[in-house]
Amino acid sequence: MRPFLTVYGHVCLDQILDLERFPEPNTSVDIREKHRYFGGTGANIATAAAALGVPTALVSYVGPDLPDDFRQFMVSKGVDLSELITVEGYESSTVIVVNDSQEAQIAYVYQGPMRDMGRFELRLDSARRSKHVHVSTGRPEYYVPVMLECKRLGKSVSFDPAQEVQRIWDRGTFREALPLADRFFSNRSELRVALEYMNASGPEGLLEHVTEVITTMGRDGAMVSTGKGSWTVPAARPSKVIDPTGAGDAFRAGFYAGQYRGKDLLESVAYGNAAASFVLEARGAVTNLPTWESVEERAADTLASLPR
Repeated sequence: MRPFLTVYGHVCLDQILDLERFPEPNTSVDIREKHRYFGGTGANIATAAAALGVPTALVSYVGPDLPDDFRQFMVSKGVDLSELITVEGYESSTVIVVNDSQEAQIAYVYQGPMRDMGRFELRLDSARRSKHVHVSTGRPEYYVPVMLECKRLGKSVSFDPAQEVQRIWDRGTFREALPLADRFFSNRSELRVALEYMNASGPEGLLEHVTEVITTMGRDGAMVSTGKGSWTVPAARPSKVIDPTGAGDAFRAGFYAGQYRGKDLLESVAYGNAAASFVLEARGAVTNLPTWESVEERAADTLASLPR
């Protein structure tokens, strides 16, 4: 099936470890709990979007050790993995998150082949066939040429560097990429970094370069800014909150599910908020993926409150 959406970003194994306390150097402690989850921004967004009925392709680089059950899980949800590229000589991207009983956290990130993706041949087959292209975590030296080509082809491009905006990107590369996008996604802390890079005091400064700025705000919902004004779309209410991991990725998936079904901008953001609320209810970014029908139902109250 021709993809509506192509997502660029990480496919990652998340290892979550819980300790009573962090050890001193040269000592050891017992791990109280250990869990493995499927993760990575690219995999999370693509899998959640496909589960919501959006024809979605994923472009990413992994090692030959990527577990078969991870690959089959994405396929089972409908993700096109024809440009999921296995690179010999690397292990797949891994994040090890260690939590102690006082809710302190340390994360160790192994980038795998995504660290060196700037040396690889650009993969554009899926993007050329898609209406929307979502550029998430990864290297600027790879993504700027991808975005240039997508802009030349008239694709709708979203720029979403996520937490890497302040670790992988810098002022120069960010300023190069932003004008190549139509839409900028971030959370509040990422927005602050973007504004600093662009010497802007608010989202309106970014709107000199993109058409839409969408900022997720957790329990406060999401803020949407365009040349016509700014609006806050309320969050959907989850039945419980267990783990926020991946909620932002599910938001993006819900947004594209709205776009795929011809919904307007604010409606699509409301569907994004609803999709994110389901992910909050379980541990792991793709453990509790909703159906489109359940997202529609949970978004109903928010949709009724939107300006007309």
